[in-house]
Amino acid sequence: MDRNDSKEPNAMKGCRSCRNWVGNGELLDRDDPAAVNTKVELGACRRHAPQPFSVESKAGEDSSAGLDIRVQGVWPTVPSDAWCGDWEPEFKT
Repeated sequence: MDRNDSKEPNAMKGCRSCRNWVGNGELLDRDDPAAVNTKVELGACRRHAPQPFSVESKAGEDSSAGLDIRVQGVWPTVPSDAWCGDWEPEFKT
C-alpha cells in the first residue's frame, strides 16, 4: 500500500490524519539528529477494541495474598507520524 495514494496532493496517510487516532497531547522526542522537528505527539489508536493489560503490584502490608493483579483494557499508544494499513480519513463535519 502506498502511503501517498490520497486524492489530495502531498497528503500523508499517517496516524495524525486517521479517524481512529486520538492525540493525548504528550510529545515524544525523537532521537534523530538529522530531523528538523524531532517532537511528535503520542495518541491512542482506536481501530480495534482495547487489549487487556495486566499490572502487578505488591499487596497491602496486611494482605497475605502477595500480589494484587489488576487487568484493564488499553488502546495501543502510537506516535502521530506512524502509519499502518488500516488508515481511514478523518470525518468531515
